[in-house]
Amino acid sequence: MDRPTLNSTKQSIIAFLLLLFFTTVQAQQDKAFIWEVSSGNSQLYLMGSIHFANAGFYPLRPEIEKAFDASDNLVVEVDIGAIDPSTTQAMVLAKGTYPGNETIKDHVSSKTYQILTDYLEKQGLPPSLFINYKPGMLVMTLTSMELMKSGLSPSHGIDLHFLQKARGRKNILELETLEQQLDMLMNMPQEDQMLRQTLQEFDSYPQLMQSLIRSWKTGSTGQLTELLIDKPLRDFPSSRPVFERMFIQRNHKMVKKLKSFLGSGKTYFVVVGAGHLVGNKGIVDLLQKSGYRVNRL
Repeated sequence: MDRPTLNSTKQSIIAFLLLLFFTTVQAQQDKAFIWEVSSGNSQLYLMGSIHFANAGFYPLRPEIEKAFDASDNLVVEVDIGAIDPSTTQAMVLAKGTYPGNETIKDHVSSKTYQILTDYLEKQGLPPSLFINYKPGMLVMTLTSMELMKSGLSPSHGIDLHFLQKARGRKNILELETLEQQLDMLMNMPQEDQMLRQTLQEFDSYPQLMQSLIRSWKTGSTGQLTELLIDKPLRDFPSSRPVFERMFIQRNHKMVKKLKSFLGSGKTYFVVVGAGHLVGNKGIVDLLQKSGYRVNRL
């Protein structure tokens, strides 16, 4: 996520797991990433999601909660709460682990494997527990562990916050399926490089996150775009396949569904990863180019 993974794949993973952590007073003042999209008597609110956070992130800005309350439907990438936990676990293991006697050693270089075992042993984790994990599974698991070590949790994520509020009160719709997301994460281009550099860059993770935090807090779409998209692609053009898979392909598919909502005459509150909303070919840009009225709240 040569360092291109921090500046490309790893930042894509970070965007997918985007998190923030600051005080309640700050949270109420944050501009954040939310847009209003109108078409006739249909309306969308687009909210940039933070998947890992903590209790200090709440309450959200009143305008955000009011937009949610005014909406008939909540739209998320995946409604993980609608899936039985045992089914989720089985699917993750099926997609994220190697079959039979295959191991991670068969799919990465000896250098990457040594870095992995050194990291796991330093964390007090037996490498044997992870031997059958694919690189994407390792990146997802270990990154989540690093975030939770910092006091952050998906239980405080923006997605879950609104899912909990909507359950039993609003229609909940999905833009993707869990299977689609897992297929993407577990079959990423440049997997060896992605895993190696993810492990090596954990030490610099706080600094990168501080930059992302400042961008989100101030509502700086330009700075977030520079951090997650423009600079990585400018410095490391070879990272484009990862970017295309993580963002562009998914953005187009999401926009297709959002357009169908905009013809329904109803109001939708849409929560997606903030990285999907910014930049050329981001969801906001694609909707504007399609002729929709898009205003920042």
